[in-house]
Amino acid sequence: MNAEKLFFIYVAPNDEWERLEAEDWGYVSGMARFFKWWIKRHLGYDIAVEADILPVIPGRLFDRMSLALFLRDHESRGGDVYHFYLTPFKPFFTDCKTEGYTKDHFGLAQWSRPKESGETARIATFSGENCPRISHILAHEILRMQGKKKKEYFEDVHTLWAKHVDKKKPYMYFDSQFKRATASGFRYATIDVDEL
Repeated sequence: MNAEKLFFIYVAPNDEWERLEAEDWGYVSGMARFFKWWIKRHLGYDIAVEADILPVIPGRLFDRMSLALFLRDHESRGGDVYHFYLTPFKPFFTDCKTEGYTKDHFGLAQWSRPKESGETARIATFSGENCPRISHILAHEILRMQGKKKKEYFEDVHTLWAKHVDKKKPYMYFDSQFKRATASGFRYATIDVDEL
């Protein structure tokens, strides 16, 4: 069964969510629109996309921010939506070669923030680190939903990711209008799924 929509969930600690919303939300909401376009244009799959912020209150041992917590949250929200969590941590367990995790209708990627303050540093981290990671995990699930074999949606994506990480192949770069851009003037970067 294919997901009816892709729902990006930006995760923030409850005591920081208002600051993080003020600093990051403009980029996250723009990125959600970008990925709707990118999935349709480069993967040939049309899916509704939404985004929201989820403040998480620190809890007991089993309610702390973890992969298990978000898998439970995903199940409670219903399996007909592809939930993609942008979290301040990388999962301890993953079979994906990035700071993320994927399974049917579920994705989780570490949302990195720079140590330096300022919008320029944030945008550089969001576009240069987070976007490629998110595109990698999205490619796994969108290709799986299209009925591709595991070699195509899993192994081929990892082979492509290795080429990008080893700097043998550049990412695809896009400006704020979703037009192709150079590595020095981009707003979004993705894996080059046109090679898949």
